Amino acid sequence: MQAHCLIREAPWYRRDVFVGGLKLAGHSVATTAPQHPTKDTLLVIWNRYNEWHQHALRVEAAGGVVLVAENGYIGKGGTAPKFDVHPHGPKPDHYYALARGWHNGGGTWHVGHEDRWTRLGIELKPWRTEGDYILVCPNRSFGVPGRMMDFRWADDVAARLRKITTLPVRIRAHPGNDAPKRPLEEDLKGAQTVVVWSSSCGVHALVEGIPVVCEAPYWICKGVDATDETRRAALHALAWAQWTCEEIASGEPFKVLLK
Repeated sequence: MQAHCLIREAPWYRRDVFVGGLKLAGHSVATTAPQHPTKDTLLVIWNRYNEWHQHALRVEAAGGVVLVAENGYIGKGGTAPKFDVHPHGPKPDHYYALARGWHNGGGTWHVGHEDRWTRLGIELKPWRTEGDYILVCPNRSFGVPGRMMDFRWADDVAARLRKITTLPVRIRAHPGNDAPKRPLEEDLKGAQTVVVWSSSCGVHALVEGIPVVCEAPYWICKGVDATDETRRAALHALAWAQWTCEEIASGEPFKVLLK
């Protein structure tokens, strides 16, 4: 396939790693948008909004394949890949999410039998049955209609919750591109439940044993119902939806995703 990699060149996006991996997977690679896509066109983009979404629609209409990359959901030892990379840049074991069509559970990807989750070295805590407050974790409000979070979502959720519970409701604002001044683990310490649109904060909450309510139409861990069975199944699948820089550079994820 002719690959078009539109990932930005800035160091933390590592376009060079994606281009190198695509070449090793057997594709010729351009860093410009496809002008006349066909069924043999492969488009690789970062997230899916604005002009990248429009390019994706044209490629899909032609029968081609779109792969969507983003920051990984959780890193080794339970770190946050996005804030690992800013401002120092990614390391070989830094994780990027990668799936067909969409990211964050909205797309499709191969889930193999190998246990990729265990290699992250993350302890799963017992399920929490009580807490002092409900924590609401919004995303940034951008994307495409029907999938992006409304900018009023967090306030709306908090208002709805205050009508049905006596527990305090806290909103944790999205920190943007910079590492948050208040670590997520501090806000999770006393939370009874975490409510997300589709934030990766919910993944960290599940690891801590905190039940998560997701209001987005899709999410990488949607459907976990506070049982070890569903939590382990979701995290197993998540681990197959993110790859290290080293793995991407080898071409392996592209071979897996394009089977």
